[in-house]
Amino acid sequence: MKRILLSLLLAATMAGTRAQDATKDITSLMGSTATTRLLQKDLWSLDTLQMDSLYDYWNAYVEAHPKDEQAWRNLFEVNKERSGHFQLHTEDSRAYTQRTNVVGRMEAAIPGSYTFYYCAYEGHYEFLKGAEPPYDMATYSRARNLFADRAIELLPADASAWDYETWIAHLLTQQTGQDTTALTDALTHYYESGLYPAEALQYHFNELQGMEEGGIYLGAYHGDIIGKLILQYVLGVHRDKILYDENCASYRPYLEAVFERAGLSLDFFEPEGPWARTENESDEFRLIFRHICEHAQRPVYLSSRSVRFFIAGESLPEDMQACLYNEGLTMRYSAKPYDNLAVKCRNVEERYRLEYLRLAFQPSKEENNRQCFEERPYQNAFNYLLLLYDLMPYYKAHSPERHAWLNGIFTDILSQMRRQKQAGLAIHGKIFLILEVEEGGFHYELIQKPYTYHQSDRSLRLDKDPAKTVVLIKTEPIEC
Repeated sequence: MKRILLSLLLAATMAGTRAQDATKDITSLMGSTATTRLLQKDLWSLDTLQMDSLYDYWNAYVEAHPKDEQAWRNLFEVNKERSGHFQLHTEDSRAYTQRTNVVGRMEAAIPGSYTFYYCAYEGHYEFLKGAEPPYDMATYSRARNLFADRAIELLPADASAWDYETWIAHLLTQQTGQDTTALTDALTHYYESGLYPAEALQYHFNELQGMEEGGIYLGAYHGDIIGKLILQYVLGVHRDKILYDENCASYRPYLEAVFERAGLSLDFFEPEGPWARTENESDEFRLIFRHICEHAQRPVYLSSRSVRFFIAGESLPEDMQACLYNEGLTMRYSAKPYDNLAVKCRNVEERYRLEYLRLAFQPSKEENNRQCFEERPYQNAFNYLLLLYDLMPYYKAHSPERHAWLNGIFTDILSQMRRQKQAGLAIHGKIFLILEVEEGGFHYELIQKPYTYHQSDRSLRLDKDPAKTVVLIKTEPIEC
C-alpha cells in the first residue's frame, strides 16, 4: 500500500520559524561580551533601524576595546546581516561591506586570531578586498581554504555549536573519502563538547535504522548529514550507509567520492558525460538525484526534507514522485511497487527507538550555542507526528495496543511542545498551531492556518477565516 502523503511531507522537517514582534527589544543583544554572543538567528527579525542601532553599538565597542575578539565577532555578525538589508533594498551589499571593512579592520586589530580567520572565511574576505571581475575563483578558493585551515587549528575550547557545524560542513567538501582525519577530529570534538542535542542524534539514528544495509541516504542540506556523520565516525554505528549531502554537490571531488563508494561509474563526469551537458546548478542537482536513484544497485532513501524541497520547488518530475514510498522517517525510491505500509510498521515496531520521545526535550547547553544547521529537538520530534500519523487509523483497526502506544507518544510530544512554549511553527505560507481541547475528553489538535509574511516588519499575520483552518492531527484522550 503506497502512502506518500505529500501534503504532510511539505510540512515536515520545518524551519521552525516563529512570528516575531516588530518592536523587539534589542538591549539583550548589547552589553557585556562575556555573556553576549550574537548569531544570525538573533538578528534576522530586526528591522533596519534596530540593525543600525546594533551596528553603531558594537562598532563603538570595538573602537573602545580593539582587542576584544567576541566584540569583533558580534560586529561581524551584525554587519553581515545588515549587508543583506542593503542587498534587499539597494543591491549594493558588496560595496557596503567594502565600505565598512569590518574584516579588514579586524585584521589590523587582532591578526592571527581565530576570530579573524573565521570572519575572513565567512565574510569572503579575499573576494571583497577589491578584486574586479572576471574573478580568479581558483585563487580565491585557495585563500578561503587557508582561512578555514587556520581557524580549525585555532578552534577554541568554548567554540559554539554554530562554529563546529560551519567547519564540519567545510571539511566535508574537502575530504574525498581517502583521509577523513580532520573531519573525524572535528566531529569528535563537537560530540564531546556536549553541544550536539542528544535528541537530534537519536532522530538521525532512527532514520538510518530504518534503512536496508548498504543503503544510500540523500540529504537536502548539512543538517541532514552532520548527526549521521557523528554516528558513523565517532560512535561507529551504521558505517555501511552511504551519505550524500546535496549542499556539497557542486564540489566534484566530493561527488566522485560518493559515486565511487556507491559503485557508480565516474564516466558520469567525463566531458561527454551527462554532468557536463547540464546548463545550470539546479539541473545538475536534479540530474545527480535521478542518476543515483536509477543507476545505483543499492536501496536509495531521501530525507523528508529533500522531498519537500524538491516538490515545493517543482523540480522533482512526476515520474520520480510516483516512485517514492514513505517508510516512516524516510522515503525510499523504487521503480517497482511494493507494500511500504508493512515496512513502515516494521520500522515503527522493531527498528525505531521511540521511547526517548516520552522524555523532556533538553534545551541547548547555552541559549546562544544554537546549531547552525541542525533542527531543534522539538522540530525533529514534530516530524514523527506528521510522518507517522497515518498509522493511527491502521493500528486502531488492527492493533488496539499499538494504537494506544502510538497515541501516547504523540500526546507526549505535543504536551512537551506546549510546555516549552513551542506551540506554533510556520512554513511556506502556513502556520501550524497546537491546541489543547477539552471537548470529548482532554486531547491535542494540530491545526493549519494560512498566514501572510510582511517584509516591512518581518512579521507573520494569520488569516482569521475559520473556513481556512484545517485539523491535521488529533490525538485521543488518555485514561489515567
